[in-house]
Amino acid sequence: MNGQENGRYVYCIIKSPGEKKSFGNIGFGGQEVYTLEYKDFAPVVSNAALKKYEAGDQEVEIHRSVIEQVMKEHSVLPVAFGMAFKNKKLLLIAMSAGYKAMRKAMSEVENKVELGVKGILPKEADRDGIEKCRSDFMDSLKMRSVQSKELKLFSDRLVLNASFLVDINNINDFSDEVEQLKNRYADLKIQYSGPWPPYNFVDIHILSRKRGGFR
Repeated sequence: MNGQENGRYVYCIIKSPGEKKSFGNIGFGGQEVYTLEYKDFAPVVSNAALKKYEAGDQEVEIHRSVIEQVMKEHSVLPVAFGMAFKNKKLLLIAMSAGYKAMRKAMSEVENKVELGVKGILPKEADRDGIEKCRSDFMDSLKMRSVQSKELKLFSDRLVLNASFLVDINNINDFSDEVEQLKNRYADLKIQYSGPWPPYNFVDIHILSRKRGGFR
């Protein structure tokens, strides 16, 4: 690959399917995405250039799209963008170091997905009652979810930004609750997104110990 040494790039981790599984040629550079085995887990990888990955739009999108494809069939532990290992041995050493944390994380997110809800005020809208509105959304949606996380409000008009971990069997109930809240607060523009991998509910640096880069 352009004269660069090939390593193993990790997209996510799933429970072991029992044998090598291929997800097709959907990785970087059209490479095959497949599983390796470590105990009862399987890192989902492709052969890829051993380099420092820059978070450009195209490469980040490939990383995300692979995880979302895998998620259609498996519960996933998403891994931070840019995790490439020089060889299989080093990857399995990292899997060993993170094994206990992986087991705990998988027990929390198995058969669950992340759903996002944002609430945006119209321009020049009255801000009276915003706190009640936000608490109404959070209290109602927490009842339909396993975990919730309020995220940064990055603009004055953004009055709600939250992610919810929801059992796959409860997605319809959660969606119905969002719809009821939308009708109750008709002046608020609601952006409802997902299902996503549980990015906000697992340690995506589980293989890197937050050091980043490749090994």
